[in-house]
Amino acid sequence: MSAHDRDSGPSPLRQRDFQLLWLGSTVNQILAMTSPVAFPLIAADLLGASVTQIGLITALNYLPWLLCTLPFGVYIGRLPPRAVLLAADIGRAMSISLIPILYGVGILALWHIYLVVTAVGMCTVAYEIAYQTIPPMLLPRNELTRGNARLQAGRAVSFTLGPALGGLLVTLLGAPLTPVANTVGFLISGCCTAALRIRGKVSSEKPTGGLVRQLTDGMRFVIAEPLLRTSTLASAIGNCCFAGYEALVVVFLAQEVTLPPSQLGPLMGVAGLGSLLGAALAGRLAKRLGSARSVWLPALAVAPFGLLLPATRPGWGTLLFVVGTLVFCAGFATFTVGQATVVQSATPPALLSRVVACTRFATRSMLFCGGLVGGALGGALGPRNALVVIMAGWILAPLLMACSRVRRLRDIPAPDPQRHSDLLSQ
Repeated sequence: MSAHDRDSGPSPLRQRDFQLLWLGSTVNQILAMTSPVAFPLIAADLLGASVTQIGLITALNYLPWLLCTLPFGVYIGRLPPRAVLLAADIGRAMSISLIPILYGVGILALWHIYLVVTAVGMCTVAYEIAYQTIPPMLLPRNELTRGNARLQAGRAVSFTLGPALGGLLVTLLGAPLTPVANTVGFLISGCCTAALRIRGKVSSEKPTGGLVRQLTDGMRFVIAEPLLRTSTLASAIGNCCFAGYEALVVVFLAQEVTLPPSQLGPLMGVAGLGSLLGAALAGRLAKRLGSARSVWLPALAVAPFGLLLPATRPGWGTLLFVVGTLVFCAGFATFTVGQATVVQSATPPALLSRVVACTRFATRSMLFCGGLVGGALGGALGPRNALVVIMAGWILAPLLMACSRVRRLRDIPAPDPQRHSDLLSQ
């Protein structure tokens, strides 16, 4: 009996495999947030890198999402997801460990960091695609929103604790040795993955055609399904604006609000708290509003709070930033949980890895573009005015769904096998 058919018994979120999946990914993500703190310091302080060269570290981390997502989605669908997760964790642990090793022998160079972040990025793409296919194998359909909310909560905790832990480890160990923590995180995640009892593939159905044909099938399915198409486009807009926010927020607080560095960290941590709040509420909202309406309705209701961010002023005016970020990030988190549930619930198992790849390509690539847009707007308009544009633009994400015909849907419809067969035969 498939996970979609199980609707009774103890809470599926308490079952052993789901708990291991959550634990491994949460620890992994918390410790992985230490490297973004350490790598720029290594590049700047030890290797004399310029601002442009340091920025390239972030760009190379996102590059695999542009180059590898679609082909990986095809080939990963042919493999057991547990094996993919395990291989990705081992690959990332080996790659990250090169930094302290090369530093220890005295030959660390900037191109080593570039190579490592690219390799880690490629493994992360494979991990994320396989990771998104596992919840439907473990949870019944009516528990997917709660399951994705639990997993998103782990990610929110990493955004809150990870940077602070990274700063502490840089102080205690030094920047070159801090990536050891990241390696430990990947190894812990790998141990949790190895302990999973799930062994099978997402689907036993063998795909037909070559790489281009299989990618076309995935893209065609995303485009043909109204809820999937609209939520993916809305998520792409949301990610673009969120990356623009990330590109500007530190400069805005430091230059426009004139906050000292000691206050920047705690204020940035509010975003993680907001994401944690949104993830905690996502399951309840889905039950009350319906799994389809909970994707966009809460996000639309709180989106205007994002305009409080650019209104932030020194002194008590920073409370505007706290309230705006808390509510805005909570809405963004519920939107993210809902989008993941849409993909998993509306897609037949045989297409799931390819549809995950297509939607992730569309949404994650906009993180790269959003960073560029945010920087360009900040240079042209100034950080405060640029944040006004970006926060106003984010309202378009849930508004797009509210103005489409998917607003009539209360719950996410189950995939229609006949429609799937007809679509692939075209």
